[in-house]
Amino acid sequence: MGRPPGFDKDKVVQAVERQFRRTGYTGTSVDDIARAGGLGRGSLYAAFGDKSRLYLRTLEAYCDRTETAWAAVLDGPDDTALERLHAYLVKSARFVHDDPDGLGCMVTGFVIEGADPDPQAAARVKQALGRIEGSLVECVQAAQRHGDLDTEADAREISRLLMAINRGMEVLARGGLDAAALERVADQAFTGLPLTARARSRRVSRPAVSGAS
Repeated sequence: MGRPPGFDKDKVVQAVERQFRRTGYTGTSVDDIARAGGLGRGSLYAAFGDKSRLYLRTLEAYCDRTETAWAAVLDGPDDTALERLHAYLVKSARFVHDDPDGLGCMVTGFVIEGADPDPQAAARVKQALGRIEGSLVECVQAAQRHGDLDTEADAREISRLLMAINRGMEVLARGGLDAAALERVADQAFTGLPLTARARSRRVSRPAVSGAS
């Protein structure tokens, strides 16, 4: 397959990213990448370099997009911070099921597979997890300032608990648990947060959010 005239590099990266998310680093061959991107091997190497470099490029693009998506869910004023934490959990429950191919998070896939030897990839994953944790910490602290979460609770520990629930629900979804069951898990996890009496006295509605990719 030759190089398509005027091909869009961003679209190729997006297509290859989904291939890596589908089959992992080790399970994805150069031929798989070429087919996904609609390029011949020669064009692929000329445009992007070898498999490891292309994986890093797709991972970086995925992390950039994911950090921005979670920040959009979690950033906002103090008076709606608790609702945004609920939205984080519900979005986590729907993540895999909302994807047309049922794909999981590329960051989670990297950690579980542990196959790519490039230290830059590991560093980028660590950075992404740290930034998402930072967005969660800020949202938890906002809910505490507003009087919806116990101010004595450790905001970072709550944030890490929420991230663990996020990753766990992804694994359950890929294992076959349906979206409705996962949304009930999200609701139960939310009620398990250190909510204040005032927060428990009012009902927080389930947000209408779509899955990130």
